[in-house]
Amino acid sequence: MATTASRLTDYPMTHQGVRNLDQPRQTEGGNPVPVNVGPNERAISAIGGGALAALGLARGGWLGLGLLFAGGSLLLRGVTGFCAVNQAVGRNTAR
Repeated sequence: MATTASRLTDYPMTHQGVRNLDQPRQTEGGNPVPVNVGPNERAISAIGGGALAALGLARGGWLGLGLLFAGGSLLLRGVTGFCAVNQAVGRNTAR
């Protein structure tokens, strides 16, 4: 039980002693996954991804499945602030 409590409190902190919400994800090693998507881009990705996912659910079929997958990917990108494509090309818009 003690390991569960330590995992729940093991998150990055700012220098003010507050939880750092700019680094929301953790890897197994405890190193945060970098946020490499800026706040405006995150909001647009989350809203657009939600709309695409809803359209995919309404559409159905193979096209709907593709729209659902694309929308889910954009939604995940907006929520986490991490983009694997940005990381691969060395781009960081969160600065």
